[in-house]
Amino acid sequence: MQQSSIAEYLAPEAHEQGIQQGIQQGAQETIRENILETLAFQLQTEVAKTFKSDLESIDDLQRLKQLFRAAMRVETPEDFTQALNESAN
Repeated sequence: MQQSSIAEYLAPEAHEQGIQQGIQQGAQETIRENILETLAFQLQTEVAKTFKSDLESIDDLQRLKQLFRAAMRVETPEDFTQALNESAN
């Protein structure tokens, strides 16, 4: 009988974890893009771009969803800055 290595047993679990991580990252990126598109529509494209680096630093999917909802309601860049600051707490 041939013995299997530990790596063979762990590989499916590691593969599944990698898939889940990829899905999570894809969801985060999609929401970031949606936030920027919404801000461009609500404000201006150039204003929306100023928030890109702030959004890229956020990995919490729930926080990004909260910011997307805030982006739909903003009237000024300050409104979104306030939402960013509130959700950081």
